[in-house]
Amino acid sequence: LSFRCVQPELKSLAVGLHTLVMRMLAGIPAPVYFGALIDKTCLKWGSRSCGQRGACRLYDSDAYRYVYLGLSALLRGPSYLLAILFFILLKKHFQNKNSRPTENGGKEDVPMNKEDNCKSQENLAGSPDAEKESCI
Repeated sequence: LSFRCVQPELKSLAVGLHTLVMRMLAGIPAPVYFGALIDKTCLKWGSRSCGQRGACRLYDSDAYRYVYLGLSALLRGPSYLLAILFFILLKKHFQNKNSRPTENGGKEDVPMNKEDNCKSQENLAGSPDAEKESCI
């Protein structure tokens, strides 16, 4: 949607900025907080030869599942809510446009009398702008 709103000369710049923002907001911080929360589910840590904490040897599988899927849902939730709100507003917008009364009372084809049709053809032929106008 945002690319349709951009002038053709600026589309490459828009793609570049979109990619930059997506990487800054999603690609860089996501591994940090996913890793930090997954580390909280560790039951048994290994140790290094220098005495520091090593890699996790055993994870709590239930907690791991809830953390991983819960964080994914938590991060996607606001975007889903915004999408639902957008569709509701869009639906209301188009329903309001379609519910306006029309000139012919909502009927698609209003039958015309032959006399009215002939008069409109005479007016069209006699008008100075007859060549500019077209009749369907």
